Amino acid sequence: MFSSETIARLRARIEAVAGFPIPYPVECREGEGLHVSLCGGRAVIEAEDLSALARGFFLLARCVREERTALDVRQSRHFSSCGAMVDCSRGAVLTQEAACRLIDRLAALGMNLLMLYTEDTYTVPEYPYLGYLRGRYSQEELRALDGYAASMGVELVPCIQTLGHMRQFLQWEENGPLRDQPDILMIDEENTYALIDAQLRALRACVRTGRIHIGMDEAHGVGLGRYLLKHGMTDRFALLSRHLRRVIDLCARYGFKPIMWSDMFFRLGSAKNDYYDEQAVIPQRVIDNLPPVDLCYWDYYHTDEAFYDRMITQHERMSRETVFAGGIWTWSGFLPHVALTERTMRPALAACSKHRVRTVMATFWGDDGAETDLFLALGMLPLFSEACWQGADCPQEEVDLAGECLTGMSRGFLRAMSLFYPPKGDDLWPGKALIWCDPLYPLLEGQGEAPEAAAQRAAQALALLRAEPDGPERCYAEQVFETVVAKAALVVPLRKNYLAGDRAALARAAEEEIPALLSRYDALMRAHRILWERDMKRFGWEVLCLRYGAVMGRLADVQDELRRYLAGTLSCIPELDEAPLCARRGPQTYLNLVSPTRDSW
Repeated sequence: MFSSETIARLRARIEAVAGFPIPYPVECREGEGLHVSLCGGRAVIEAEDLSALARGFFLLARCVREERTALDVRQSRHFSSCGAMVDCSRGAVLTQEAACRLIDRLAALGMNLLMLYTEDTYTVPEYPYLGYLRGRYSQEELRALDGYAASMGVELVPCIQTLGHMRQFLQWEENGPLRDQPDILMIDEENTYALIDAQLRALRACVRTGRIHIGMDEAHGVGLGRYLLKHGMTDRFALLSRHLRRVIDLCARYGFKPIMWSDMFFRLGSAKNDYYDEQAVIPQRVIDNLPPVDLCYWDYYHTDEAFYDRMITQHERMSRETVFAGGIWTWSGFLPHVALTERTMRPALAACSKHRVRTVMATFWGDDGAETDLFLALGMLPLFSEACWQGADCPQEEVDLAGECLTGMSRGFLRAMSLFYPPKGDDLWPGKALIWCDPLYPLLEGQGEAPEAAAQRAAQALALLRAEPDGPERCYAEQVFETVVAKAALVVPLRKNYLAGDRAALARAAEEEIPALLSRYDALMRAHRILWERDMKRFGWEVLCLRYGAVMGRLADVQDELRRYLAGTLSCIPELDEAPLCARRGPQTYLNLVSPTRDSW
């Protein structure tokens, strides 16, 4: 039976999530799955565990919000483990308080899993450079988070790296002997296994779970750096398998059952080094010799259920259990990519349900500086929770209503944020491109969408946001879109006015538009910092602070250049004399948007 103390605690936390009290008595008892009834002003929740009980209270809170007075719903989990993975390795490390807020929201949806993705942002006493100046979690913080998660029925699973993605740690010269490539550990070196042993020992002292995610993804150059110089060419399948077996043995020493990303097996079997290459061939001998590890299939990109179906089938050949990691798109700049998340995750979750995948999670990545606060994207978590509890064919309305009650942000707010991205071209992020782009270099040329289109969508988004309640999220989103509109107004006509000799227009740019834009950037930076300091440790903010400082410094420099040109001190503006070429050169990351020079940053 649930104790009265547990019931009161969960009820209070879910009422805090919803933002209002549940105004009637609730009887709680244990039972299979989840059964919630409300009739005549009295409610009953039968729940199989703590997170199911929390979901029961949340369903009652939704009744209050949606002005319903009756409910009778029976649900059961389609995925035994469903939750989120949060990137704490791209600068943004959740504070302990924010992580507890997130745990409350996961539990409210009946989600029972949280992975903190920490490449180096956790404490290993023997290795002081692991997480140095990066906001790493102390062991006391992780123990406290583990206890809090357990009190809400959420399993806290560490997610670390034991091969690639170790650049932050390996940059320090003290760790040079552990380095194969700049971000890959040296396989077959005892020092490497001493490090991994210490990592596992440190985490074992912090969490109660029997599971750990050991990473091992995207180690593209494994065996081809210092390892190649020392040992010569080797069978890379054998190399990876040998390393994996050593790591799994160490996991067993500390009572951990490991999960690993699966892409390296597929990449090594692909002539194109492509994870999603359907022609990839993984030799049967590799499959036969695969040590006991659950393979995690990650995919945030495909919109065809049949593709997910084929990939899961391939994983089932290799692993006793397949884990699926989908994505809530928080890594394409400033605001979550709502439409792309929905287009990709609906078919993914349908395929997972068809294959009876047991563990499913939504990843929140922070690539390129963690520009998007993950709490802006929590309204999309019900894509996963409702697929878990109601089935993958759950109506979108149910997802929307759950998201609104969870976050206080309406579907209109999500729709406004989605206008940051074009309706087509999922790899195009013109809103981010406008915010960071240099005002003189034509680095937006050939990027697939005219800046005017992005500015037009931003104006539409602002109209939607004005209907939303005040708050730091709305303030931040408005500043993002206002900056897009103002930046486009400056950069779009600048070259044309210069070449046409329109000195009046250039003077307006220097004396009116740039000062107004500088004020916009200052306001955006302040609104951004409010969200960051609410949710993240201060470490990592310096990356965005430096970017804002750079864009504002460059605008002041361009203002000075225009003034000197108009005064006759400069005979021309060379950057605007250069004929524009197509500027596509990879993803629209910060460095690709601010300068054509690649080796001085």
